[in-house]
Amino acid sequence: MIPKISVVIPVYNSAKYLRDCLDSLTGQSFADFEVVAVDDGSHDSSGKILDEYADKDDRFHVIHKPNGGVSAARNDGLSAAIGEYVLFVDSDDWLETEALRNMFEASENGKADVVVTDHFVWNEAFAGKVDVVEPVKRFFAQEFITDSRDVINRIQATVLYRGYSPYLSATCGYMFSALWTKLIRRSLLVENGILFNTKLKLYEDGLVALQIFQRAKIVAYRSVPTYHYRILNNSLCHVNEDRLVKDSANILAEVKNFIDDTGAAHLQDAYLARALFLTKKMALRSFFCSGAKGSFLSRYKAFKKILLTEPYGLAVKMARSLKLCGNEKSYGKLMGRGMFFATALMYEIRSKIKTL
Repeated sequence: MIPKISVVIPVYNSAKYLRDCLDSLTGQSFADFEVVAVDDGSHDSSGKILDEYADKDDRFHVIHKPNGGVSAARNDGLSAAIGEYVLFVDSDDWLETEALRNMFEASENGKADVVVTDHFVWNEAFAGKVDVVEPVKRFFAQEFITDSRDVINRIQATVLYRGYSPYLSATCGYMFSALWTKLIRRSLLVENGILFNTKLKLYEDGLVALQIFQRAKIVAYRSVPTYHYRILNNSLCHVNEDRLVKDSANILAEVKNFIDDTGAAHLQDAYLARALFLTKKMALRSFFCSGAKGSFLSRYKAFKKILLTEPYGLAVKMARSLKLCGNEKSYGKLMGRGMFFATALMYEIRSKIKTL
């Protein structure tokens, strides 16, 4: 019998958190689902834990494979899934008890191609130090189910930058590109050959999200938090990395190819906003962060060179006309006025103060 939902979980050395994730699935109030867990060559006890759950619950299916990265693992999980819908879950996160029920009910019994819900944020860095309250991140200011191409185009643009949202929420952060709050019709992925890009180290979710909203005919949003996103101290998305410059260039190249190939001109401004956002991210995490190598002047020259290189140069030129939000508003004003040195110096001083 075909389940309503396939939950695909890529797993790599996640033993510390894996039971929390799996227990949140066995405890779901909605029972019509399967779990396809892909053990991506784990060296810890993750594989044994997965087999333990599969032995107890025939809805759990485990694939053991050599390490190939999260994107390849997700692709393998998707290939094995048979559900009407697919939900991608990270092995260090967990779901609310009513998550799958709320998501499926929001689809109006299979009417929607994509269902979006909200999430909590759990920051491991603060655990044990303060009373941690998980903030709720709401993606949109109102609930909806829509078949409007214009609205779906604007939802698609939100994948690139939140300022282009059709219903901007004050608490919408930077995670709308993630897929773990999106229930996706499996046939939409399979019939359109939508897979995760195994060459990208970051934003592989975002490229899939762009494709699903390009193909989706009906999109629903329910303003209920269903997912607990765990920010780890060593999370890939939250550390200073020298490769961020290269990764950003690869991301933008793939997005530009998508826009050109699909003729999605409505994404152009959001694409430039994404490019500008990435320069800010590079500044804070690579060039002017604690532990950055080289003199301030040499790092500033390297940063300025990037700002003058396309597509960043065009993003800087257009900065004051883009729909920027939050801290990016002031950053965009500085960039648009060519105040590169002042911005770099401000971030350098900030990094020094944070280490005191």
